[in-house]
Amino acid sequence: MSQHVLLSQHVVLYIRFKTRDGRKDEFRRHLYTLVEAMKDEPSFVKAIIHDDPDHPNDIVIYETWQGTRASWLHNELTKPYRAAYEKTLAELLEDRVAVFLTPVDEWKRLERREEPYEQTT
Repeated sequence: MSQHVLLSQHVVLYIRFKTRDGRKDEFRRHLYTLVEAMKDEPSFVKAIIHDDPDHPNDIVIYETWQGTRASWLHNELTKPYRAAYEKTLAELLEDRVAVFLTPVDEWKRLERREEPYEQTT
């Protein structure tokens, strides 16, 4: 089975959260609680949370799930733990932008034994 076929069985969510001033740490705690619940779902692959140094109030999450956008909306969006999370967002966020992506290709560095880094002067 080719890598293209494997990637086509995944959906990615890219979500940018703009937190209200002084609420980023509180929102981050809620987001981490959500991810802790999500990671036990059978279709969950991974999630990466990012800070944006150019936009200090922003947090970005990149989630990878098995399935399609339709299957994610049907199976994951309706989870009970998401309802509690969603209730907190209005007071913590100014904005949220979610984008569904379909991966088409991927490159990874091959695992290899790392040589110690030597700085040259």
